[in-house]
Amino acid sequence: MAMASRLLTPSILQVISLFWLGWTARPDIHWIVPILSIAPFGVGFLLIFMALINYVVDAYEIYAASAMGAMSASRSIVGVVLPFAAKPLYARLGVDWACTLLAILSALMCLIPFVFIKYGEKIRANSKFCQELKQKKAENEEKQSQLWERQRSQQALEDPEKGD
Repeated sequence: MAMASRLLTPSILQVISLFWLGWTARPDIHWIVPILSIAPFGVGFLLIFMALINYVVDAYEIYAASAMGAMSASRSIVGVVLPFAAKPLYARLGVDWACTLLAILSALMCLIPFVFIKYGEKIRANSKFCQELKQKKAENEEKQSQLWERQRSQQALEDPEKGD
């Protein structure tokens, strides 16, 4: 639950900043007001991004490098494709409603960590990859334990006084 609460605050910052931008980007409001909305957005984005990186590393353990590569490639693809959708979105809805739509989508995405907290065990239990990772982790722990015991018994044989 701690992970979800750490993601909730930055997520709310992003939602607030999108509403702020959308409803203050008008000619009758000073230009600096919508520009200032980038501060909570940036803080929220960085905090979510850092939490996501930590989650991916923790979740994929020995495959963390591959997962980080896949995450980077996905982020790059979205970064290339999203601008193609942005122009028509803002042209059709205007800045206020386009930002409102993005804020609502962001607010809905705030629920994702809670879904993973509630159903994560079930999702991992049905995942072949997670089962394989669990098995490899157990094998590595067993090998590590055997190695540690061998080293300990070897040290006891070499120096019997330290073994007691």
